[in-house]
Amino acid sequence: MNNYIQSGDVLTVPAPYAVNSGDFVIVGRLYGVAAYAAAQGLPVEIQTRGVYQLFKAASQAWAVGDKIYWDSTNKVATNVGSGNVAIGEAVLAVDNGALSIVGTVFVHRGEQGSRVVGGQLTTVTAADTVATGLAKVISVVAILESDPTDNPEWVTAQVGDQSAAPIAGSIILKTWQNTGGTDPTPVAATTFGKKVNWIAYGY
Repeated sequence: MNNYIQSGDVLTVPAPYAVNSGDFVIVGRLYGVAAYAAAQGLPVEIQTRGVYQLFKAASQAWAVGDKIYWDSTNKVATNVGSGNVAIGEAVLAVDNGALSIVGTVFVHRGEQGSRVVGGQLTTVTAADTVATGLAKVISVVAILESDPTDNPEWVTAQVGDQSAAPIAGSIILKTWQNTGGTDPTPVAATTFGKKVNWIAYGY
């Protein structure tokens, strides 16, 4: 084919900050391991696929095959998905000791496309926040699994704050009741313990 450029295993991106050889780099939705040192703003080649040793959150134990994410704030690999970017899987098991600061990760782009996730919530309040496991939610729908009653009668869903407050990749499920009598104005439900099914789309 005459429009082929390259495999994409190595990409050149502007360094988002001063990087050293072997540092993990994220630029937008591209990521990989830096091939050499580069000052902020200068071109740097990143390897987008392979097995690498990366700095990890010291307080975590990893099992082989665990899904691994990148925490851009602390610049460490982590098994916590909320607010972080999925980058691959753990290749070797590591413990959670204070000196366990390096993990071996198979880095690849397996889950960075858009995807759909879902789950079921048992309501605790009239507006429950749910961490979906996505880095960013684009849209969400929800429906009562429990039979509707006067309280609650229906559920709505909205995309939560995607900037990590309270949780990046979150949704908010709200349950409602009628004001009562002939007044159909919706007000927050006051009866909880109801099951709500939800589906979220994002990446």
